[in-house]
Amino acid sequence: MDFIVKKEIDVDDFISIRNELGWNDIPKDLVEKAIVGSMQNVSVFDNDKCIGIGRIVGDNALKGMLTDIMVKKEYWHMGVGKLIVTTLIKNLTDSIKGGHCFQLEASPTSGNRDFYIKCGMKYKPENQDGVYLWIRK
Repeated sequence: MDFIVKKEIDVDDFISIRNELGWNDIPKDLVEKAIVGSMQNVSVFDNDKCIGIGRIVGDNALKGMLTDIMVKKEYWHMGVGKLIVTTLIKNLTDSIKGGHCFQLEASPTSGNRDFYIKCGMKYKPENQDGVYLWIRK
């Protein structure tokens, strides 16, 4: 299949895919703020239907993190997730100036580590292991 890749994310597409996957509901105003604050955004389309999205968030200088890598279930195992991640990495790489270094990280959900390795990311448990914290009010 030939998919179309765009460098933006529509808020309604983000919410729709997130809801389909059963992820936590997020208010629309926070989704808008998150998308605007992203370093890189990518959407993948099958004709005019958004089937996947992904973002890189970070400081625009030294560090960033892959996040919200989401693909509609009917498109799983068709290369869409890999297309999202590798496109984000390419777009980030293209934006880095010569002589500069940038650290891109990911915190894969359980069982997804090998997917990110297939996309070109490294895993060295002797150097680092991911941790997280949900802060709720």
